[in-house]
Amino acid sequence: MKLIKIPLLPIVLALLFLASCHREEKAYEIGFIGGLSGGNADLGEAGRNGAIMAVEEANRGGGIQGQAVRLVIKDDGNSLPMARKAAEELRDRNVEAVIGPFSTTLTEEVISVMNPAEKVVITPTASAIQLSGIDDYLFKMNASTRDNAMDYARFIGETRGWKSVSLVADSQNKSFSDSWFGEFEKFYLPRGGRIVTMAYLNSREETDYDGLVENLLREKPDCVLFIANSVDSARLAQQLRKLDRDTPMLTVEWAGTQQLIELGGAAVEGMFVLQNVDFFSREENFLRFLDDYQIRFGRYPSFSSILAYDAVIAVIGAMNRKGKDMTLKEALISFSPYPGLQQPIVFDHFGDGKRNSTFVVIRDRHYETAH
Repeated sequence: MKLIKIPLLPIVLALLFLASCHREEKAYEIGFIGGLSGGNADLGEAGRNGAIMAVEEANRGGGIQGQAVRLVIKDDGNSLPMARKAAEELRDRNVEAVIGPFSTTLTEEVISVMNPAEKVVITPTASAIQLSGIDDYLFKMNASTRDNAMDYARFIGETRGWKSVSLVADSQNKSFSDSWFGEFEKFYLPRGGRIVTMAYLNSREETDYDGLVENLLREKPDCVLFIANSVDSARLAQQLRKLDRDTPMLTVEWAGTQQLIELGGAAVEGMFVLQNVDFFSREENFLRFLDDYQIRFGRYPSFSSILAYDAVIAVIGAMNRKGKDMTLKEALISFSPYPGLQQPIVFDHFGDGKRNSTFVVIRDRHYETAH
């Protein structure tokens, strides 16, 4: 009988392909939703990078119960329709949990899809007080607007002694802006502070930045505060410094990224911002993360990188420990705290977290501790 010679290489490649497909089918999937396009993509991109690092690290350590972890990434485009579409796609894909979004308004949209499906959503940065104290499937890594606005009220009124402030707020993320302003007003006014001007900004529609800034400065406030993202805060600072070289400026924790410095340039020198990450830490674990991040992505991480990294670590930690009859929501609460990069990741029974924070000031194109 004549033997038929069959080339071995195609067979080996086919078997390897089938094996890889099999491994992919067995992988645990974690969804990610963040703004990855448009001019204000710094928060989402940095968060995505932090989440990628956490997944890669977990896979090197054996994944979840010996199976690989895969991050399924979706762009919300910083828009409600795109955020809903991303949430629906991840829900239909039956991911284990979703990391993101990074703004309050988009988070509200995503949980309207995920809560009925009983899917955990962990937002690294959204902080509006109306998201807190609710028994749902949303977990929050960040401190609330109440905590942060109270810190600003104390810093402005007590630490700096500024008795009057003009504010401008982003109307595109109005859920966050209104929540933040309401909490700030609640703490600042009883301490003798005075809000002389309150204006809204929509960067997709606004053209008269000069007029907006003139309005903020008209009553000669002791300081000006931006409730806005890094892009708009940088733009407002540039316009303000054309008219006024001395009035102190602050921006909210949302804007405290490297992009604020890169876009603002000389105009943001001396600007104050609250950060919930200690970038001056010399802890070995954190320094390793900084080095690995810069090698992997070629740039410095943002606070959203660290919070997204920690969010993934919490999900994987809970899934590795939960029993067959326990939901991920139950596990996340039951096994809290988790080891974060800088501080323990703690969730209360509502899934609310809290972060230690400190004020920094921009000096010579770097953040340094404010005194």
